[in-house]
Amino acid sequence: MKKALILLLTLAMSVAVFAGCSSNTSTSTTPAKTVGTAVDGNEVSIETAAIKLVNATKAGGYNLVSTADLKSWVDSGKQMVIIDTMPASSFADGHIKGAVNAELPKTQAEGVTAEQKAAFLKLLPADKSATVVIYCGFTACGRSDVGAAMAVQEGYTNVYRYAGGIVAWKDAGYEAVK
Repeated sequence: MKKALILLLTLAMSVAVFAGCSSNTSTSTTPAKTVGTAVDGNEVSIETAAIKLVNATKAGGYNLVSTADLKSWVDSGKQMVIIDTMPASSFADGHIKGAVNAELPKTQAEGVTAEQKAAFLKLLPADKSATVVIYCGFTACGRSDVGAAMAVQEGYTNVYRYAGGIVAWKDAGYEAVK
């Protein structure tokens, strides 16, 4: 009887594991439209964004922070500087509590004007070992990469890019302050 119960539990666990890797990722009784990670079924777009993010992180020399971890840091009152790199109008529409704003270009650091760089650098703390979190709108947006890489170039050693940005923050149900 005991062997049969162990066999039955092992079989049930195997089914659960294999079901989690199937193309139907839905937990409801209705058929899933999602295949893989992408909601629209286009896994190539997810892969492309992931590779771009990994390559930018390596090249920039900074770390990544997840939505859940950043929320935990904010809630615990962790000492850090959070910089939102979106345009001022987007910042006004909603940002992470405690964030300050310095708009940066969407792509290459070469596109940063002298005024943008000065405004960004002014927000960085005097202590170059302080935690600095840079974010923008969403994962594919490059503003946070530009800012994080710039902070590292300026000698900051504890720089995090919050790649999901304000879209992931709101998707997680977290409050964006105005």
